[in-house]
Amino acid sequence: MPHCSAFPRNFTGIAVAVLLTGQMSGVAADDAKWQSLIPVIDPAIQAVAGEWKQSEDSVSVAAANGARLALPVTPTGDYDLRVSFTRQSGQNSVGVIVVHGGRQVAVEVDAWGMNLSGLQNLSGRTIRDNETRRPDMRLENGRRYTLTVEVRRQRIRALLDDTEIAAHTTDGSDLSLPDLWAMPDSARPGLIAWNSATVFHAVDVRSADAGSIAIASANSKPAMRNGANPGTAAGSSSTAATAPSVAMKSPAANRNDASARPGPSGKHVLIVIANDDFFYREYADPRAELEQAGIRVTVAAGRKSPSRPHRNSGEGADGGVVTPDVPLREVRARDYDAILFSGGWGASMYQYAFTGRYNNPSYNGDRSTKAEVNRIIGEFLQQDKYVCALCNAVSVLAWARINGQSPLAGKRVCAPTREAAAGVYNGRQAQPSCRWHPEQNGAIMSPPGAVGRPDTNRDDVIVDGKIITGEDDPSAREMGRRIVEVLTKSGSATQSN
Repeated sequence: MPHCSAFPRNFTGIAVAVLLTGQMSGVAADDAKWQSLIPVIDPAIQAVAGEWKQSEDSVSVAAANGARLALPVTPTGDYDLRVSFTRQSGQNSVGVIVVHGGRQVAVEVDAWGMNLSGLQNLSGRTIRDNETRRPDMRLENGRRYTLTVEVRRQRIRALLDDTEIAAHTTDGSDLSLPDLWAMPDSARPGLIAWNSATVFHAVDVRSADAGSIAIASANSKPAMRNGANPGTAAGSSSTAATAPSVAMKSPAANRNDASARPGPSGKHVLIVIANDDFFYREYADPRAELEQAGIRVTVAAGRKSPSRPHRNSGEGADGGVVTPDVPLREVRARDYDAILFSGGWGASMYQYAFTGRYNNPSYNGDRSTKAEVNRIIGEFLQQDKYVCALCNAVSVLAWARINGQSPLAGKRVCAPTREAAAGVYNGRQAQPSCRWHPEQNGAIMSPPGAVGRPDTNRDDVIVDGKIITGEDDPSAREMGRRIVEVLTKSGSATQSN
């Protein structure tokens, strides 16, 4: 399935080499000793996106959208992060990612092509419209700056050359990262530069209390953590480009013992993947959000056999093979609160009423499996339960038939503009947009892309009654969050954007 994102290497493990602590409880930040991270940075391992290089006394990055590097440190408690940098070219933001309260937030200078500085995101809002917005903060290329971020139990404060440029009172619960700054490990800070060649002359950290700061060895890799990217925004530059993305894998993503994952929330969601060519991120990202919220997840497919994702769909170095918990023939809607069909061209194997044929034989499926899918969709809707689909899987709902009609007929629907699988459509060889399927079945299509707010994927997921549809893989985490929202929020039987 074509996709514009490139996925970096898989990240595993962390080896702690040094513990930096304050001398006693209540030690003042000014009295604590700075520790340089330059010696333990290895761009070959820690770079997430962009071309990073290390010299004896600095780290540099070439101009690239979304360039970022995970720092080999896991701070807890009160701490300070300080970077000295020179932007050599470009006109967009340079900054850092800090961790507070188990969440990450970006601290940027000269962002959005609007010379803004501040924190993003705060309650899903970027620098452009949150309370830390500060205008007229233009960086001068060739000039050296020092950015210091103080992270304390109830606040974050940023200073540029000792002048305060942002301050926010928070326990961390309102913090998140824009999607295009997505990091593989939610416990690590990072360096960021948007399409700006930048040299980081110094990268230092210090404890500001009696807590410890774990500094990893130079050859350790950031560990994938559940919920690594809670952000919802789509970027932090004036250029609306898609940066390389990171696969956020749930620790339980490939486990097949559903009974070992009871849902503390009392809710239970079924995720359906294709046996061949499901889109990994559209399975793993919603799953991570659901499990983080205490919702039990069971995985189904046509066959209970190892299922393989599209290449470069976020599957990581292990290949992302998933063994479903149950075959579709054993699924009964009474056992679940919602169902989510994950995307990828392979989802075409579940299109019940589609009369065309695909060039890839595995996408054509078989009649008995399609009939099971149609039965399952009908059961969920009859029991007034949520039926959800991402990306190409929206076509599965489009071609279902409930009382002779598509369940998407007359519904507001999101679907991607990217191409569907090549095959025979209406008697002719073609490869139309994935939107063709719901359009042919009477759906009311939302405009493609971020139709309301260009800084968020939230409006790329639409809830219309008990039908929830999402545009594509950048919307995958938002899909998971929206399912959590409708299952846990009282009085939310019908919602829409």
